[in-house]
Amino acid sequence: MTQSSRNRADAKLLSEALAALRELVARAREASDESFDDGHSVDTWKSAEFSAAIERAEAVIAKAPKGVPRTE
Repeated sequence: MTQSSRNRADAKLLSEALAALRELVARAREASDESFDDGHSVDTWKSAEFSAAIERAEAVIAKAPKGVPRTE
């Protein structure tokens, strides 16, 4: 595998990974918006750890090079 083809493969993989992160964040936000507190236990979508994971994913997306195409 040449350096050029390896770079293309890496760029494609990065693009796919970012698309997956974007989709996960969107679905997580949607699920979080639909969560509720039934008076007995707060839905796990509202957990601090889950919110922190969403924020980390959003930070990774924000750091993505501007030249990485969106595959959505």
